[in-house]
Amino acid sequence: MASLKINSIRLNETLQSTCTQWGALSTSTGMCRLTLSQEDKDVRDWLVSQCRELGCEVKVDQMGNIFAIRPGTATDKLPIAMGSHLDTQPAGGRYDGILGVQAALEVLRTLYENNIKTHCPIALVDWTNEEGARFPGAMMSSGVWSTKSSAPLETCWDLRDTEGVTMQEALEKISYLGPTPCDYRENSLECHFELHIEQGPILEREGKSVGVVTAVQGMKWFAVRVTGVEGHSGTTPMDSRSDALVTASRLISAVRDAASRTGLGVATVGVIKSDTSSQATIPAGVDFIIDVRCSTDDKVDALGAEIFKSFDAVIVEEKNATSYNITRTWGLPESIFHEICVSAVRRAALGEVAENQIMDIKSRAGHDSAWTSRVVPTSMIFVPSKDGVSHNPNEYTSPEHCALGAQVLLQAVLKYDDYAKTGAF
Repeated sequence: MASLKINSIRLNETLQSTCTQWGALSTSTGMCRLTLSQEDKDVRDWLVSQCRELGCEVKVDQMGNIFAIRPGTATDKLPIAMGSHLDTQPAGGRYDGILGVQAALEVLRTLYENNIKTHCPIALVDWTNEEGARFPGAMMSSGVWSTKSSAPLETCWDLRDTEGVTMQEALEKISYLGPTPCDYRENSLECHFELHIEQGPILEREGKSVGVVTAVQGMKWFAVRVTGVEGHSGTTPMDSRSDALVTASRLISAVRDAASRTGLGVATVGVIKSDTSSQATIPAGVDFIIDVRCSTDDKVDALGAEIFKSFDAVIVEEKNATSYNITRTWGLPESIFHEICVSAVRRAALGEVAENQIMDIKSRAGHDSAWTSRVVPTSMIFVPSKDGVSHNPNEYTSPEHCALGAQVLLQAVLKYDDYAKTGAF
């Protein structure tokens, strides 16, 4: 099995051609393939047909997650999964998530054309709404499947996009509201591997080709509502204003300053909305969302506390009768990956490149594997991102690194399959 190779040309041609067909931005190499959109439906339909041609049984669950399962020789084993996502940010790239699903398909193709019989079934999984760009809440459907997320199935179904469409309606519209329960206890896996671009600069900076992912850092999102009083922009004196946008701007700066000052982690405000949005009106209501990420859960809590302490100081200094309210909207605890899966990835990588081309790494971005790790053995494979750029049309990973990642994925799956059969590598 160590000599078995994926088809690197086919992998990269498939990745590029499917991106060009379904979701490509007209002005760049970027992508807009929002979850459960027409573009997402089209690429899903294509993926399902490809997997069925390879002899896979395809199941779709209540959140639209696709499980394409190639049978193994054992009748009492659960599938070894290779999962990621096909949805993108509104102006994202061609590799985030997409590489993981296309590499999983290439693994299935390689096993099929070489007539390889594995002990365990082997599954490709396309997780729905990983990005959270259309329906708020990243890694949403893997979280529901794990049953460990704070947002259960019905809550997610009721979420609305900016056009007022609920997630349940969107699933029904594209015919991906499946009958399979979205619950690992009723549709379980033996383990879960995920190939992904790093989305950061570390591998490239260190001159490494493969990252053996050992953990995912913790993160929380907070919705902040700042309240003031509407007023006429021409007639209200400056010292009589209760300007919610002015206060919000200072609070947003305090988010950045707290993260920089403490060194505990990173904090970002990427969404802001003013109620009035009128040039002639003093804003009375502003909403924004804070994204806090740190290496441990304790640091996430500490940085959050420092940010909110800074907020109180801003309100005292402003003296403009504004106020704020905070609601925690989403969170992902720090995730430690399973030693057997991590070992399978490391051994697979060592079979493809020299040891000095491999490094252990903790993911700073959230991934579906973070949720799967709560309930099944899990690990990830990282390959370099050029200049550390992601969630951007300029996102790029070389064809050579894409192929290397897929090859490591193939061998990690086969090594875990041997372990499941014999109890040893």
